[in-house]
Amino acid sequence: MGFGWLLIGYFFANVMSLYSPLSFAMLAGYPMMIMGLYHLAPYHPRFRYTFYASFVSLPLAIYFALYGFSQMGFGYFPFFTGTFYTVMEWCYFAFSLLFHALFLFAVAGLTRELGLIALEGNAWRNLIFVGTYYLLDGIARMPIPWIMAHQGYFSLSLILLRICFILLNIYLIYKCYRYICPEGEENMPDKLSQKSKKQKREKEDKK
Repeated sequence: MGFGWLLIGYFFANVMSLYSPLSFAMLAGYPMMIMGLYHLAPYHPRFRYTFYASFVSLPLAIYFALYGFSQMGFGYFPFFTGTFYTVMEWCYFAFSLLFHALFLFAVAGLTRELGLIALEGNAWRNLIFVGTYYLLDGIARMPIPWIMAHQGYFSLSLILLRICFILLNIYLIYKCYRYICPEGEENMPDKLSQKSKKQKREKEDKK
């Protein structure tokens, strides 16, 4: 249904890239996530928005993949330092925040329609972790003397918080993969489509 692609792609794009020399894994991870979102887009409109937004990842993935290769000694490029690198980091910061927000919002919407209240709660919980991380990360990037003098404390907290929300998201995607379309129920997309049509008819009848 798409969650399998998302699970593998998310691992490549977010877990492996935690170690900057392995950022080239983004070149595999984000296209796989785009493929997963492509399969999910017909079954909930929020996934469609996430799918469109995910294409922003491609130029960013290419840039940071090249950066990873340079970190491993396969070449040096001047646009990996200075102002240009700072701008690209801010672009990836904004994209990652938007992508995670849209994706978790979409998961919450789909699981709510299916009556999977526990998974919906997990999606909202993960969104809180994501929001907290990016709020703190945004503060830590500010050129304020006190913050710059205590970067060590911010760095450790941010690393732990990032690992935490990444692992929670991986587990959430796995649970969606397991419970939304379990083995032997490959026609689940048809069921989702039928349920969506039924809900539309009920709304029209109420009007």
